[in-house]
Amino acid sequence: MGRFRRSIWAARTFAYHAAYNALARASPRASAAIQRLTHDTGRGRGRDGARAAEYFAAVVNDYGVIARESGACGSTDLFRGKRVLEIGPGDTRAMALLARCEGAAAWEGFDAFDIQSRDARYTKAIYDALLLARGETRTARELLDGCIVHTSLASLERGGAVSGARFDVVISRAVLEHVRDLDALFATLARVTRRDAVLVHKVDLRAHGIEHDHALDFLRFSERAWRAMSSHVDLPNRVRVASYLELAERHGLRTAWARTTHAIDERDAAGVRSELAAPFCDASASELAVLGLWLVQVGEAHALARGPRVRFSDLEAAPRALLSRY
Repeated sequence: MGRFRRSIWAARTFAYHAAYNALARASPRASAAIQRLTHDTGRGRGRDGARAAEYFAAVVNDYGVIARESGACGSTDLFRGKRVLEIGPGDTRAMALLARCEGAAAWEGFDAFDIQSRDARYTKAIYDALLLARGETRTARELLDGCIVHTSLASLERGGAVSGARFDVVISRAVLEHVRDLDALFATLARVTRRDAVLVHKVDLRAHGIEHDHALDFLRFSERAWRAMSSHVDLPNRVRVASYLELAERHGLRTAWARTTHAIDERDAAGVRSELAAPFCDASASELAVLGLWLVQVGEAHALARGPRVRFSDLEAAPRALLSRY
């Protein structure tokens, strides 16, 4: 009975997401508009205004914690005086606002989906709450002046007033798992970051709602079926943890530090491994069990680049007591 119910779930899930993906492929603007109008932010329902401001303040704090724990920025502030690139800023420029409040010299964003909210009241409620909490006297307009968002890698590489290897810090949160061509992204990042740059990513390797009764159900779909469901929308790319640890080295960067954020019991992973689609059925239970990580990468001239390369067998849990619940 359980197998039958799972088959029904899989068929319905495929039909729904394949149809939405077909719409996004035929009309990317319509798909982006739907995301904007529904406030599909990834922050969770109801996190607008003051609650959204609380979320973004916690996210900034998390970046600082990880940068210090990894030794990537020592005792200095992560953003102060730095040129910052955010991958996947979403429907607001809240992180740009906070980076500038913390002394960032400049901020640019890169997002393949144009979901920046056009609702001024919606963004104003978030920005006002952030500025009030920090006692900031400058306006959002002043702080965000010159902050631009690129929607293609070519635009990111060309830059605005400044081009080339210009970024000191790169940040992303629950974004890399949605990138279809990670190698293309990281090849560009290697070209636009400085030789001592710090890159801090939080990667969510979970199912993003595509599950029936097991955390790995989304890995049951064949690669062909998953492409039909996800090629033009923001469903996860299903890349697993070991590949993320190798990304930096393929492009002249170095993976300096990594910690897990979510995991299931290896026995649970082993129990369904043979039922998963290729190539996941050939992965180890220990790799399948990891469902999220913090990842710190550095440029070749950073002090941490001289340390040992992080390997999967070295992974430990992130310092949860120091991090937010988000």
